[in-house]
Amino acid sequence: PGASRGLPCAQGSLSPPSFPPTVTSEQIEHLHRRFKQLSQDQLTIRKENFDSIPDLEFNPIRGKIVHAFFDKRNLRQESDGLVDEINFEDFLTIMSYFRPIEMNMDEEQLDRFRKEKLKFLFHMYDSDHDGKITLQEYRNVVEELLSGNPHLEKESARSIADGAMMEAASICVGQMGPDQVYEGITFEDFLKMWQGIDIETKMHVRFLNMETIAHCY
Repeated sequence: PGASRGLPCAQGSLSPPSFPPTVTSEQIEHLHRRFKQLSQDQLTIRKENFDSIPDLEFNPIRGKIVHAFFDKRNLRQESDGLVDEINFEDFLTIMSYFRPIEMNMDEEQLDRFRKEKLKFLFHMYDSDHDGKITLQEYRNVVEELLSGNPHLEKESARSIADGAMMEAASICVGQMGPDQVYEGITFEDFLKMWQGIDIETKMHVRFLNMETIAHCY
């Protein structure tokens, strides 16, 4: 899915279907400037290009964020594994997961919009691409996220991560019989865990500041 590759898209001749219909050529051109900054004026971006983003350097889940940009599942290629590089069309596809809510979206569109964002997040947790997240993996990611908070001691972060794991277990494992073995959090479980949490406005990547290429959280 997406627009024609390279500059025609940046010039606004086509809008990628993964973006809302109201996206403007100006917005696409703006993203193309960010793409050129990252790629250093090349036609594709590779993982090492993300080393030039100062705000990612100290992000506790930097590796997972970069990994997500090259994940075939997020590129909607419906296959497992990673690509070595992404072009501008791929970049737009990834950025579409972080688009804001449109005021004219109906309930069905909002539900699909939310699930797309959560699927992207699920893929970040599911680093081995097996379609499941173990409770320990979930706990580890939570602790990694909290480790970036300078005002939170390690022991406190560990306790919060433990609590998050136990809460996930109560939601997911609690549905099982006594003889069943819990293999991991499925996407359906993940949706239940995030029920009531405003992921629509909290999940975003700020690529729109010239002074600061990106903030990811």
